[in-house]
Amino acid sequence: MTKRSVATVVILSIITSGIYAWWWVYTTANELHEASGTSKFDPIVSLLLTIFVPTAGYIVFGYDAATCIDKANADRGRATDSMLGYILLAIFIPIVLIGLVQNDINKYFE
Repeated sequence: MTKRSVATVVILSIITSGIYAWWWVYTTANELHEASGTSKFDPIVSLLLTIFVPTAGYIVFGYDAATCIDKANADRGRATDSMLGYILLAIFIPIVLIGLVQNDINKYFE
């Protein structure tokens, strides 16, 4: 998993009007699938939904990210449950979802 600065990810997403967020969603979904071995949705589905139906795309990405992160943590003997929080953030504040997922990646995939 690629460690990225949470602030950089959020700021670049804002500055580029979401274009960086699209790239980040796709690459992060790919990395999460490889690291956890879990694949609920293809990363291209998350990307296309995020571009054309943003709320649905972020919900799909949040669900998939929570599944992958929780599975990878369970394999390491850590108990996490981020599903509800990720989905709520995807609906109401997607930029915070991006920051939180990147923070969890930085924290759990060291």
